[in-house]
Order: sequence, then structure tokens, then C-alpha cells
Amino acid sequence: MKNHVSSIYLAISLVVFLINGLSCAEHPGTPLSPGKSAVEHPGRSVEQPKAEHPGKAITADFVKKSIQDHVNAMVRDGVITVRDEKLNREWRLTLAKIHDPVRSFEKDGRTVYFTCSDFTSVDSKDTLDIDFWMVPKGNKLEVIETRIHKVNGEPRYTFEGIALKEIM
Repeated sequence: MKNHVSSIYLAISLVVFLINGLSCAEHPGTPLSPGKSAVEHPGRSVEQPKAEHPGKAITADFVKKSIQDHVNAMVRDGVITVRDEKLNREWRLTLAKIHDPVRSFEKDGRTVYFTCSDFTSVDSKDTLDIDFWMVPKGNKLEVIETRIHKVNGEPRYTFEGIALKEIM
């Protein structure tokens, strides 16, 4: 009976450990590892309309549609090209998925909106996670920065507050 109870406790502990370990690294706004202050993405989740933007409520769907429209405008011959300064190369990519949740944070007196977007290389089996940072401009969102967040699942940066922290 004692071995049976120990096995149950061990199994429960393992499940709790795995759930906690899996949820920390990929959920925006949470530390990447216990005791660390860096997070994968800063800010708050965008769900409800933001009242401060005149004329158009900014919802998660509006941000995702704005990213899709931006990517569509970049497409040439069925692909988009993104410059990778770190690897000194051009990536030729297709959009695979725009993630939830959409995030926002305040920086330099503006609200910045973004979410991760997955792309696949047309020239290899590589996958990229790209963040498009957007700010309100008129009734639209304008991309102010495009950042490669991950290549094949390996992150290039995290955040401390809203400050980028490069991963070497």
C-alpha cells in the first residue's frame, strides 16, 4: 500500500512539474524560468476594445487583421522577404499562423500592439516567429518594427519590463 501511495504522489508531482514547465516559456507575460525577471512578451492581453483610440475599437481581431493586411502587402511572387541582420541573410517566407494572445504595452507615450506570427521558409524546413509592432495611425494600425523573435524555436530576445533583452 505504501508503494502504491508513493507512486501516486510521484505521478501527480510529475504532471504538475510538466504543466508548470510547459506553461512558463510560451505564455506571454510570464517569466521564462523560475526566479527570472525576463518575460517572453511584455504588457497586457488585448481582448476588449481600447477606448482611447478614436474611430475604431482596437480588439485582438483588429490587430490580427492588421498584421494579415501588412503581410499581404509585403507578398511578392507568393512570398515575403525578411532581412535577418544576425545571420546576414534574406528569409523568403510564407505565413503559417498568427498567434493568440495579442499583447499591448505603453512605450514613449504610445500604445504598441503585437502578437507572434509563425512563418515557414520556402527554401528550407526552417520556421520563424516574427513580431510586428504596430501603433494606431488614423483608423489603422501601422507597423513600426518587424523583429525576428525565434528561429526554429530558439528565442533571440525576451523582455525586462518593456525593454528588450537580447539572447546571445
